[in-house]
Amino acid sequence: MKTKFYFLLILNTIVLFSFAQKNKAKEDILRISGTVLLNDQPTGRYAVSIYLDGTMIDSLYTKSKRVINFHIGYNKVYTFLFQKENCLDKIVIVNTQFPDGVTSVKNNTFDFEVEMSQSLTKKGADLIDYPVAVLLIDKKEESMEASSEYNNLTHENSDELKNDRTKKKLLKGK
Repeated sequence: MKTKFYFLLILNTIVLFSFAQKNKAKEDILRISGTVLLNDQPTGRYAVSIYLDGTMIDSLYTKSKRVINFHIGYNKVYTFLFQKENCLDKIVIVNTQFPDGVTSVKNNTFDFEVEMSQSLTKKGADLIDYPVAVLLIDKKEESMEASSEYNNLTHENSDELKNDRTKKKLLKGK
């Protein structure tokens, strides 16, 4: 009975969120679609939670390997949390704030893939979980792009991310 109630509650939330998103003007939203992978193959049975200003605004659980779609507003910073049993959580920051001089984007869509990795051991206290990617509007391309600066910092010099000023700079898209 409890499971049925939770299922109906989640289904109702998804339907209402989808309906509200369809009624927004297309210029005011960014469509993000993508696939979650495990060992380079699409996978199912995972959860995605979307946060805005630290508050969960939507979540979904899918058993299928299908492409998932989200519609989010501009001029905000979202956090997407991907979770799968026996895998490490993956976080993606999506910054939809327009940089100075940019008032719109050429393409209101962004496609992604998130590779889940299996957790072989328990997380230690010294393991800090940074986002796997930071997405932001590129001033030159006028489109949503993954931050190459963030990628370079996290893969080449992870010690630099310990500096709070560097993290804030990246999250603001500067």
